[in-house]
Order: sequence, then structure tokens, then C-alpha cells
Amino acid sequence: MKIWHQSYTDLTVMPLYQKTLTEHAAKVMGGEATVVVHGLRPGTYAPGCAPIDAIRHRYIATMLETQVCDAALMAEREGFDAMAIGCFFDPALRSARSLVNIPVMGLGETCALVACSLGRKFGLVTLCADQSADYSDLMHAYGLDRRFAGAIALDPAIDEFALEADEAAAQAIDKRFDEACAAVIRQGADIIIPADGVLNEFLVRRGRLKAHGDVPVMDSLGVLFQHAAFFARIARSTGSGVSRRQLYTQPSAAMIDHVRGFAGQRDLENDFSGKP
Repeated sequence: MKIWHQSYTDLTVMPLYQKTLTEHAAKVMGGEATVVVHGLRPGTYAPGCAPIDAIRHRYIATMLETQVCDAALMAEREGFDAMAIGCFFDPALRSARSLVNIPVMGLGETCALVACSLGRKFGLVTLCADQSADYSDLMHAYGLDRRFAGAIALDPAIDEFALEADEAAAQAIDKRFDEACAAVIRQGADIIIPADGVLNEFLVRRGRLKAHGDVPVMDSLGVLFQHAAFFARIARSTGSGVSRRQLYTQPSAAMIDHVRGFAGQRDLENDFSGKP
């Protein structure tokens, strides 16, 4: 089984994250599946911009989501069994699912739904207030209000680049993460989700995906990889896939080609996520 992992980050500017992600995926999946890690095209982000800016600014997010859609098309073309979008905001999740016939999983939706089977209420720990607000809106949009305890940001806030800093900075972030976990537990969470892929891999490197008392901390990306494999097995064994009525109505190949050409996009072979 092959799973296409699609980051919403230009991985060339975050080499430690890319290395941890690749090693973590191999460890979690073992011999069950191969996870191939992809990022946005090198050079996607403007100088000085952090990945979180792609969520903070909706126009930027909309433009970058086309790369995720192209990646889904390429994953299906290259024979992957499933696609896993490794951003908690689930960018282009609905669009990608509408385009391809392989399972497409989003980090936010996956972790929230799995958490509902593990506890009464789940809480999110985020990097900043913007993430907390956006991800709270996302949980409401998924209809999970009654199961959602809230989102707490690290204080003071950080961006993803801070998670690749030196040991002194990492220890300070450890402390802030513990404080955020305690705060979201006070709000009623009995499952904690690190609501950022880069944060999750920071915790993996530091061995910090451990329960706070009797409240588990989810390995969010590990769960995503396993969830993608689970749905790939369902597709293989039962033939079940997404509904093509309403939410995930599938456009024809001719419609896709026309829109791509009208938008001036290059041939998919040279324009999918992960290639310069």
C-alpha cells in the first residue's frame, strides 16, 4: 500500500520537519504501508513567510489549495492507494475528494473524528490565536460542537520555524505546551490533539506525546497515516467510496482540463505539488 502525504508547507525550508515526518511515518506504518512525503513546490512561500501565513491570509490559502488538488490528481495517476493532507486546516479537502476516486483524508477531520471514539470531549493545542480561531470554526463546521472542548494557543505564540530552533528554545516551548494542555483540560478536554503538523513532529522528536495525567495526547499525524490506510483497505475490500451526490460531486476530465487551461496552469506532470 502506498500513501501520498501532502504537506501544506514547502518542505525545502523546513528540513528537520521533513526528516522527522519521513522517519515517523515509516515507524508508525511499519510494513503495512509506505508513506511518501510531498510538500508544496519549492519557492512557494515569499521570503520571510511562515507556513502559518498560508492559513492566516485566505487569498494565499486559496491559491495554494490548487497545488493540493493537483497533488491529488497526480497521486491517483501514479497508483497511490490514498492521500493524507497533513495540515489541520484541511486545505482543499472537499475539492480533492471531489476530484479523485482514492480516499483523501484531512488531518483536522481525521483527528477530531477519531478523538470522538476515544473520549467525551477533545481539545486542541495550537501555535497561535489565529490557528485557535480558524480551527474552532472548522470544528463547528464539521458539526462537532458538543464534542469540542476548545482550542488553546501556546503563550506566547510561535510560528513553525520556531519549532526547528535550538535546545533552549525547545525547552521553553515544552513548558508552554504543558501549560496549554493544562488549560484545555480545565475546559473539559479528555483527549488532547496537537493541532499542527509541525508541532506534532516537534513533540515526536522530543518524546512528548505522552498523557497528561489520565488525558492522552494524540499522535495526530500517526493517526492520519493509519486512518488513510484504513480507508484504503475499506475501498479495496468493500468497494465503498465517497458519495458523488452534493458535497463531492465529481467534475468530468474535460471540465478539469478546460479550467486548468483557462487558468494558465502547466501540464499536470510539471505542475503538481512537490516538483519545482
